[in-house]
Amino acid sequence: MTNIALLAIFFTLAAETADEPAASRPAPPAPLPAVAKPPESDIEVLNEVVDLQETEDPTAAWYGASFPTPVRILALPTARTHHAGGWELVIDHRSTSPIYDSSSSHSAADMGNSFLGLDSAVRVGLGFRYGVIDDLDIGLYRAGSSRTDTYELDARYQVLHQASTAVDLAVRGGVTWFSQPNAKDAAGFYGQLLATRLFFNRLLVTAGAFYHSSSTNDAKYNQDKAWSVALGAGAEVRIAAPLAIDAELVSCTAGYCSKNPTFSGGLKYITSRHTFAVVCGNTAYQGNSTNLTADSYITNTDNPWSKLTIGFNITRSH
Repeated sequence: MTNIALLAIFFTLAAETADEPAASRPAPPAPLPAVAKPPESDIEVLNEVVDLQETEDPTAAWYGASFPTPVRILALPTARTHHAGGWELVIDHRSTSPIYDSSSSHSAADMGNSFLGLDSAVRVGLGFRYGVIDDLDIGLYRAGSSRTDTYELDARYQVLHQASTAVDLAVRGGVTWFSQPNAKDAAGFYGQLLATRLFFNRLLVTAGAFYHSSSTNDAKYNQDKAWSVALGAGAEVRIAAPLAIDAELVSCTAGYCSKNPTFSGGLKYITSRHTFAVVCGNTAYQGNSTNLTADSYITNTDNPWSKLTIGFNITRSH
């Protein structure tokens, strides 16, 4: 009976719904409006995925504003100049006795007694460079001892920059004056063409061609040719932010030339304003000159490779 009653109620409600007027029935929901597609020019396409883990190259600032401008390797100049108002003070030191003299009958004892040659007479160089304007700096340098003096005045202009031409290029020129007691002074003009390039922000390479009208070293005599021409190259390898290994070689090619090309190598410590380098090479003499100035490092040297001397360089920049 209960099932019969439920069926009766269902058919009764169905009949009432069918007899109800259409106007009284609820209207079906209205369709949603169509969304217009934006123009393609307004659609931003993500071409690459940004790696949020990527960090800046730690070597990027090694030759930036945080460190001094590398205007020279050890004694060899580069094609870079100080900015306008920038300056640098230079102190060079070279001993005149070799670290180890194989020709001596007491080589090991001599090496200890002379403290690797540092107890011997020394050659000292004092220099100052100043940036007159961007790309142009000037310098004054004196190298010598109580027996000799060499003065050097120069200007250097940077013609090209690696940022725009893949290489730094500069021209440098000036005068030198060599003086010693009881001897005739020597003065002359010199010119240099310098090219420098930085690789991977770790390796700084420089090369140049050099000319001097009245070159000087301890082996030169009046009957020798007055002028010299040389080619040179140097490199600085940055092995850490404050530490570099430097080396340079200059070889005389024409005019007055001694036996052996001049060479220096050293370990350089670099801070935000200073550099300190321990240097070893054949760039100091027991005679009248040092291979630190433009009139002498292009003449080669008679010092053999077996008698290297030690010294240091200190610079202060701003």
